[in-house]
Amino acid sequence: MTAYPALRAAGATDVGRVREVNEDSFVMLPAVAVVADGMGGHASGDVASTLAVETFQRRFASINPVPEDIVEAVEAANSAITSEASRSSAKQGMGTTLTGVALVESEGAPHWLVFNVGDSRVYRLSPAGVTQVTVDHSEVAVMVQAGMITPEEARVHPLRNVITRSLGTYPAPQADTWLIDIAPDDIFLLCSDGLTGELEDHEIHEITSKTLGVGGSIDNLAQRLVDAAVASGGRDNVTVVLVTPPPSLFTAPAESDASASETDVSTSGSDVSAHHE
Repeated sequence: MTAYPALRAAGATDVGRVREVNEDSFVMLPAVAVVADGMGGHASGDVASTLAVETFQRRFASINPVPEDIVEAVEAANSAITSEASRSSAKQGMGTTLTGVALVESEGAPHWLVFNVGDSRVYRLSPAGVTQVTVDHSEVAVMVQAGMITPEEARVHPLRNVITRSLGTYPAPQADTWLIDIAPDDIFLLCSDGLTGELEDHEIHEITSKTLGVGGSIDNLAQRLVDAAVASGGRDNVTVVLVTPPPSLFTAPAESDASASETDVSTSGSDVSAHHE
């Protein structure tokens, strides 16, 4: 298996203006980034999201995965949550979304693997706009797909927070996955619904263009997106992780320093970042 250089990543999170506890968790590893949005409130949604990201941290702290490894990690995260819930009546019913991006090897070449369970999202950012890669596992997403309501109506629909697939269930949910070709200018945005519940796609694009257009970094962009969501209402926890490929991935071997020590996973979120405020 090829050892690829580390991803460049940045993350930020905020409890928001309404919630007392931040049930979001995220982790940024050399080859994998994950966002989890815990559910259950008093039923320990923060515990569920932390268990999910800790599962990925243990498995991918220092290795490059193949697609099958990611699917197995999702199943392991689900098992960790259901096992913990079985130990305490106070934790029964806890669950979490899970969404992420991994730099994987497929057919001998690097690819992105986007994966998702729930209604946290992965977007692909470009100068032309933002494109949602993942598909929400929610009641309103089903209704939109069936033509019963519009995407605009889904944003304010009473069932918008009803999730149809999450970790913490038996049998384990199936994660959706997308294998995507990798390009030097790729930027992926991972987020909990605390971002998308406050900002529409065109607002995310506007903030992205203004920040990166003046030489801002992905670190700046992650924090500005979170700040904008909180300023817009902050009715939920807000978490953003941005991922780009390492430049040396596209350098010819003879010219590359190919150093395995190139760890551009940035900010304090390079360890498990599970904030419980």
